[in-house]
Amino acid sequence: MLTLAIDSSQDICAIALGSDSQLLAEYHFHHKMNLLRRILPVIDVVLHDAGHKPADLDGIIVSLGPGSFTGLRIGVTVAKSLAYTLGKPIVGVPTLQAIARGMAEGSTELVCPMIFARAHEVYWTVFDSSGEMRLDDYAVSPLSEALESVAVRGVSVLFCGTGATRNEEAIRHKFGNQAAIAKPWAGFARGAALLEIGGKRLRNGEADDPYTLSPMYIKKPTPVIRLETGEFEKRA
Repeated sequence: MLTLAIDSSQDICAIALGSDSQLLAEYHFHHKMNLLRRILPVIDVVLHDAGHKPADLDGIIVSLGPGSFTGLRIGVTVAKSLAYTLGKPIVGVPTLQAIARGMAEGSTELVCPMIFARAHEVYWTVFDSSGEMRLDDYAVSPLSEALESVAVRGVSVLFCGTGATRNEEAIRHKFGNQAAIAKPWAGFARGAALLEIGGKRLRNGEADDPYTLSPMYIKKPTPVIRLETGEFEKRA
């Protein structure tokens, strides 16, 4: 089964191509607000370098967030358009799950992926040591609340993602030697992890509805809140 994975939830976009459990190609790039212009050409390059074309794909996997409002909309829209045009199944994968699975190393009892949301606030959850079993809800909260929720478990934790690396000092102060913190270059979802998670669902015959699949924001994005409250109309 040939599958394409897309993650556009953060500043680094990941495009990966896999055949069953084998990674064929993986490309990461900092899109610098040019994601809409770059994402389709990069997908073409990844397919071409692996000796394939879009029609060869058997399924599409896309990261659902949380993360950048605009980035997620672009990535999910591109993935849904490919699935619809090619007539292939699509599955969505939570970004925090992909980060946890990509970083799980078995040296700690828990894995806590964190994505930076804003100053002193993170998107987060908790997985077991394998990064496969989620033990808490997806959430967005002040860093202090997230750390306290994890600390009460009283076990060793691997913190990973941009929310962890940006708050390394606070995490180490709270957890001491019970905390391991992943390196900054491991702060983004790996395409290989998306391929593994999404590929399992596709091979099991599972698929999401390409018409209704939407990003996982956890909280409403600021533009949506402003529309609902009429703030844009008031400014006009």
